[in-house]
Amino acid sequence: MLVQKNSYFLLLFITIPFTRINAEVIWGPTIERSGGEYIFETGNKFPNLSGIQGGSRISFPRNFTLFGIQGKVTKDRWELSGSFKTTGWSQNSGEARDEDFYLGSISQEKTTNIATREWSYRDSALVYSGSRNFADGKGKSTINENRTEAYGRYYFGNANPNYWQEGSGFFIGAGARYSYFKYVFYDVNQYVDSRPIFYGPIGLGLTFSNDLWEFFYGGGYRISGKDLYLDISFMPSFGQIKTRDFHVQRSINFFSDNFGFGWQSNIELGYKFTSEWLGFLQVNHRRFFSEGSFKARGGLTADDITSNFASGFKSHINIKDYSINIGVLNRIGWNPPNVNEGEISTE
Repeated sequence: MLVQKNSYFLLLFITIPFTRINAEVIWGPTIERSGGEYIFETGNKFPNLSGIQGGSRISFPRNFTLFGIQGKVTKDRWELSGSFKTTGWSQNSGEARDEDFYLGSISQEKTTNIATREWSYRDSALVYSGSRNFADGKGKSTINENRTEAYGRYYFGNANPNYWQEGSGFFIGAGARYSYFKYVFYDVNQYVDSRPIFYGPIGLGLTFSNDLWEFFYGGGYRISGKDLYLDISFMPSFGQIKTRDFHVQRSINFFSDNFGFGWQSNIELGYKFTSEWLGFLQVNHRRFFSEGSFKARGGLTADDITSNFASGFKSHINIKDYSINIGVLNRIGWNPPNVNEGEISTE
């Protein structure tokens, strides 16, 4: 069973606002709406030792709402930020799909999305195309997600981490994000190209748990005026994802371990209501493309049990999503009114 390991980041986020340091501290609530797709694929373009030429694909939508809290500490040209967000409960994320397919001579297998040597990029979560399904299941899906992240920035020129300070300039930054999320695939209608053809409801299909670490590096530009500010950033990423795919009808687990690359871009527009409060609207785009392998454990049929003794099967896990984030931030005043040395306040 996957274990959530975000307690260290959460402890850091909670501790920072209570540290009496000579720095600016701001914090506030946030709500985020996400959309996009998550796709797991495996397969082989050419026949393997068993003569099979095909693969499988599981697709989940990433439509859900996150609620959270975030905080930032700024000092001179430095900024440290952290946040914790959660769905709070299992939310309906849309229609999911589980496919098994044949691959032929005209089928394509494109495993590379970010090719640094060729400076090429393919913005697709799919690896296999030109396939023909021999089994296809469609149904409802729910998602439960918890996310913790922390970032650091350093500003140049006239740019300032203090939102209420006017100026503009570039910044560089780095950070990390941990996400734990679990999909449940249920109310499934299954088609199988058998003789005779089978089509009918099978109930609960599978559960899919994910343990994802992402590490970011990059930079951006901030423009801050009297009432408005604009913040733009682009950050390449690398990371690791471990998953547990439990097929209920077959009583078999598939454990994946993948490593991959991606990127994240942000555009944030904010308005300063007062000298202590501001609101912002942020649009984010995220990509994560990974490759690795998975192993089978359990099963009911002879083929499933035999697969337990295989060294591993290749897996591709790709995420292509976006989010719209709305929040408010409040500046905390740490310092009490100054009293001149030698004077005693009578108030």
